[in-house]
Amino acid sequence: MRGLENGRNQNNLNSQNELLKSIHLAYICLNKAIMIRSFITNIILLFLCNAAIAQYKVELLDSSNFKLGEGVILSKTSFRGLSVVDDQTIWVIGSKGTIAKSHDGGKTFEFKQLKGYERSDFRDIEAFDDKRAIMLSSGTPAYILKTIDGGQTWKEVYKNLDTAYFLDAMDFWDETRGILVADPKHGHFVLLQTKDAGENWQELDTNHTPKAMEGEAVFAASGTSLRCTSDSIVAFVSGGTSSNFYYSKSNGLNWINKKSKIIQGQNSQGMFSFIFNSPENNMVGIGGDYLRDTIRMKNVIFWDVIKNKSHTSMNSITSYKSCFENLKFIHNEISCGTDGVEMLDYKKPYWYKVSSESFNVVRKAKKGNAVFLAGGKGRISRLVY
Repeated sequence: MRGLENGRNQNNLNSQNELLKSIHLAYICLNKAIMIRSFITNIILLFLCNAAIAQYKVELLDSSNFKLGEGVILSKTSFRGLSVVDDQTIWVIGSKGTIAKSHDGGKTFEFKQLKGYERSDFRDIEAFDDKRAIMLSSGTPAYILKTIDGGQTWKEVYKNLDTAYFLDAMDFWDETRGILVADPKHGHFVLLQTKDAGENWQELDTNHTPKAMEGEAVFAASGTSLRCTSDSIVAFVSGGTSSNFYYSKSNGLNWINKKSKIIQGQNSQGMFSFIFNSPENNMVGIGGDYLRDTIRMKNVIFWDVIKNKSHTSMNSITSYKSCFENLKFIHNEISCGTDGVEMLDYKKPYWYKVSSESFNVVRKAKKGNAVFLAGGKGRISRLVY
């Protein structure tokens, strides 16, 4: 009986060994299958990405056709303000009091340094045509300037010597009504409004301005941290110690807000720009950490205002970006930053890089489909598609 039992045990042991070998072989095959599938997937994604990249290109404008006024040194100028009125009319502004305009779709530009504003850092501009534009400067003094003669002369419509005022971004609902956001003062964001095409600006009472966390601010990186839409909707995004969405459907008189899930906590982190998605109660913010601009993380954040839900998704992974623009006419979104330019096809779950050049701002024509970018060292480019 014992011998029979030992033989039976030996047979059981052999069967178990065979089973273990089979399981091990299956495990190896499964791993190989997963690796092959992953490899094939990456090849397909790379192919699709390269195909997409081949479709779009960022083309640097020929600076030999630029007319430089006295004091303008492009290599020492950083552009952050950009307004593309139509496919032919482009306004761009930047550091050292520099402004420029093109009448021919970027073939030529005329640059000038505004006398008396050589130390001003112009960060945002809103142009209505080839004659009328309004721009702001960040820093002290805080200025808002207006032109009605194509930039030949500028009228100082706002000046503030208080060092607590740091103007960040502005936008307009129409040609007469606009709003501007500045960094917090006494625990509230500062909001200025105009109802007469920028001739006068009134600061809203703190009863109508959102509260801010200590160390929270708005980034003046591209003029797109605040946007207006429809007849009364305005929103902005913040960063620093706390990064939040702010939304108003009453021309800035009443606000709701939502904390974002983007990286935050340091002065270099948070949301820098956003777009309104369809419908207008959906916001998509973008940003990251400009001190770690090459690190890819979940830098794209969504907020459904009606449902009051904020989330990330598969297409949230990108490097730091300072500006975000929706290109509905080609079913893409485009973003730019110091790490380059990336685009996102509506139907694909990943961003693809179209340029490794550094840019601060990208804007689409209000009337038309031209897309231009601007950044440091006097760089101005167009998106070719």
